Amino acid sequence: MRCFLGIPIPADCREQIRNAWHISEEERPFLRLVDPGLWHVTMAFFGDIKYENLLKLSQLIGNALETPPEGAFEVTGIETFPTKRPVIYIAKCEPEQKIAWQDTVANIRDMASLIAPQIDRKPWQPHITLARARNKKALDPFEMSLENIGWVPEFATLYMSELTPAGPKYTPLHEYRLNN
Repeated sequence: MRCFLGIPIPADCREQIRNAWHISEEERPFLRLVDPGLWHVTMAFFGDIKYENLLKLSQLIGNALETPPEGAFEVTGIETFPTKRPVIYIAKCEPEQKIAWQDTVANIRDMASLIAPQIDRKPWQPHITLARARNKKALDPFEMSLENIGWVPEFATLYMSELTPAGPKYTPLHEYRLNN
């Protein structure tokens, strides 16, 4: 089963992002919008995990998050990504303790790599995926600054991710307390 660790976005923050971001009517047919209820900041994507390894993965994550970084995440802007031939819209996020969060994510990935050989090792860039281009159609470059949108994360969640014809389905498997 495909699994990832994410920080959910609270309802008030999701609403502020939705109110700030407007999609043109010309572009709307070419986008597959992500349900705002699914918005999250991915900390680690583990890939396919064997069922018998889920408990061990959960324990490893718990150990890595025993003393998590504190502080808020700020949503600083919305942009298309990647820079060359963009195919997704993201809301960029900046944690107050950026280095501590990067170290924590690296620690989670290192610990989990023993049972998650498909783990994503790309540099961690905290963001919320808002929409994807249909059929990998290149999007026009877009960048917009945001202010006064942020939250203090209360927990991270280990999710099972299923790709369905109606879009992704995320099933929470375990929560880890943050910002005690």
